[in-house]
Amino acid sequence: MAVPDPSLGILANIDAVAVRNALRFAMQFGAPPEDARKATFVFPSSGKTYTKGLVTVTNPRLDRDGVPLDPEIKVTKATPTEVQVDCAVEVNDVRPEELPVGKYRATKATVTVLDEQYALIKGCKEMRFNGDRYAYDSEQYGLGLAQIGVYVMHFFGIDES
Repeated sequence: MAVPDPSLGILANIDAVAVRNALRFAMQFGAPPEDARKATFVFPSSGKTYTKGLVTVTNPRLDRDGVPLDPEIKVTKATPTEVQVDCAVEVNDVRPEELPVGKYRATKATVTVLDEQYALIKGCKEMRFNGDRYAYDSEQYGLGLAQIGVYVMHFFGIDES
């Protein structure tokens, strides 16, 4: 591996912990003050439970839509898992003049997270931010900043106020 040359403007002794803390501070500083408006990453629920009275029913007979044939069986969906992490969110505004008449570009949210936070939200399907909902679309390959991994995730608006 090449050794960085400080004479080229590269500082070889970067304090990765200090840089990481400074980046997380900047992300926290730019976040909305109310927890309900902060970026919340949503993972789909893990399944359903079927109950008849106080008894849990395993493998009930279902119709094509997944509804139990026995009307006394109640279906309870598991609540989705929600995670909040420190991140930077950039929301691009909609510009209808960019597309043909009658077609609108979906609002795009770009989320930048550090590697430790990315490990907590990898695989999420949705994000809520500032009262709006965004569906996961894609992510860029992880970038490196000294010894810190930086990830950029893209979401598209599905329910906006």
